[in-house]
Amino acid sequence: MSVADAKMNRRALLLGAVVLLGGAAALTRFNRKPAGVTSVSGAGMSAEQFALLEQVTEVMIPATDTPGAIAAGVPAFIRQMMSQWASTASRAEIAGILEAVDKAAWAKFGAAFIELPPERRHHILRSFDEDRTGRQDPPYGKFKYLVLAGYYLSEVGATQELRYELIPGAWRACVPFSEIGRATAVG
Repeated sequence: MSVADAKMNRRALLLGAVVLLGGAAALTRFNRKPAGVTSVSGAGMSAEQFALLEQVTEVMIPATDTPGAIAAGVPAFIRQMMSQWASTASRAEIAGILEAVDKAAWAKFGAAFIELPPERRHHILRSFDEDRTGRQDPPYGKFKYLVLAGYYLSEVGATQELRYELIPGAWRACVPFSEIGRATAVG
């Protein structure tokens, strides 16, 4: 790792600090654009991009015994982050990720990602994830972080997916996950 890679940029530091302090909701209040400047679509992304974002996040966090990404509001969270907080470069990276997923669907199955049946969407996203994770692609890592942060900072993620225990009990260093059932949320 080079010295340049080791340095944390100011945006990453601020995001981490705000998330750690429980202020993820405050992030949507930061308006980094000059007064009077609006994004092209007013939402940071086109309707087509948002529809694709919904389907990609729902494949990443599907509805099971707990609600999925769409029910948790993850796509809306990401759209708001893109329109209210993200830099132009970050918006371009997220748009690039969505475009690359759609291109992978066209290349593999000859159809748009949102037109594919669920099993083919899962296949496309699994292959895409393996490729991008294997290459340690920073924009894809940011995208996955946004999806997970949006989910686990939502009411659904924090109250239905995670389990809150005021006093979690005795410390046991190595416990099979099957005994726990769900990870615990901290408050």
